[in-house]
Amino acid sequence: MSEAKTKSRNFRKVCVRTVKGSKDAFKRKKPKIGSCSATGESLKGVMRALPGDLKGVPRSARRPSRPFGGVLSSRASRLEIKRRNRK
Repeated sequence: MSEAKTKSRNFRKVCVRTVKGSKDAFKRKKPKIGSCSATGESLKGVMRALPGDLKGVPRSARRPSRPFGGVLSSRASRLEIKRRNRK
């Protein structure tokens, strides 16, 4: 029977070789790379970690501190800022 914490979908089953043979171990899944909500391309400068792993990291280091940082790519945010200023 597996432990209650390994039943969640945060963990994946990995076969590990030991001295006595192989056994199943549970490793935490790594989240997907963040993507731009407008274009779908991957975001640069955004940390790829689960929320619980970022406890000691300051908020300014988690994502870019520019407008639309962590939501839109640099190209899409540039176009959005231009669009908003032209109104």
